[in-house]
Amino acid sequence: MIVIVVGMHRSGTSAVAGILHLHGISMGSEKTFKPKPLPQNPMGFYENFGFRKLSDKILYKAGYKVKSFNSIIPQRISAERYSAKMERLIDQQESEQIHWGWKDPRVCLTLHCWLGLLENMELLHKTKIVFTYREADSVANSLKRRDGLRKKESIRLWCEYNRRALISINQNLVKTFYLSYEDLLNNPIDLCQKLFRFLEVDFKETVVNRFIDPNLNRSAIKDKSNDDLSVVAITESLNKLSAKSLR
Repeated sequence: MIVIVVGMHRSGTSAVAGILHLHGISMGSEKTFKPKPLPQNPMGFYENFGFRKLSDKILYKAGYKVKSFNSIIPQRISAERYSAKMERLIDQQESEQIHWGWKDPRVCLTLHCWLGLLENMELLHKTKIVFTYREADSVANSLKRRDGLRKKESIRLWCEYNRRALISINQNLVKTFYLSYEDLLNNPIDLCQKLFRFLEVDFKETVVNRFIDPNLNRSAIKDKSNDDLSVVAITESLNKLSAKSLR
C-alpha cells in the first residue's frame, strides 16, 4: 500500500505522518527525513527529502519557489522532465517496503504529477490519500508566527493548496480519508480508529497518545468568522468530505 499525506503547510500533516510511520507505514528513514525536528515541530516533520526535493524541482521548473509563499502559483505544472527520477524513487520504495508513503505540503500542488505517474506504473490501485486540513485562520496565524506572512497572503495560499489538491483527487478517483486537524486534537483515538480501519492496518492507541497534544494548537483562532467566500466554500466541501470519512 502507498499512502500520500496531503495538506497545506501548518495543518497537522507532520503529526499524521508520524502516526502512520510508527504504525509500520514507512514515511522514510532517519537518513531521508529532512528537516530534523525543530521548535515549531518538536516531534519531527517525517518528510522524505527525496520526494520533497522532486516536488521543489517540478515547481521551480514551472516558475514557482515554495519558500516565497507567493499565492500566485502557475496554472501549468508539469513533471515531464523529472518523471524518470520520480519513477526510480517510487521503485526504490516499492522494493524496500510493503506499506510506505510520503508527506510534503508541496504535494498539494504536484499531486496530479505523482498520481499520473503512479497510474502509468500501475500502482494507483494500491494508493490511498490521507487529506489533512486545518481552519484557514489558524493556518494564517501559524504562518505569521513562523514566517511573518500577512494574513491575506496566507489565506490565498490556503485556498490554492487545498483547491488544487481536491481537483487532483477528484480527477484521479483515489481512495481518500479526510480529517481536520481540530478533530484530530479533540478526538484523536476515535478518529484514528476510523483512519486505520480505512487503511486496513492494526491500530495502536499508545502511538496516538505519544503524538497528539491539544496544547500544540497554539495558533488556534477563537473568532472563526472568516467571511472570505473561497474559504467558506472550500471549508464546507472539506467538512462534508470529512464527515463522510468519519461515518
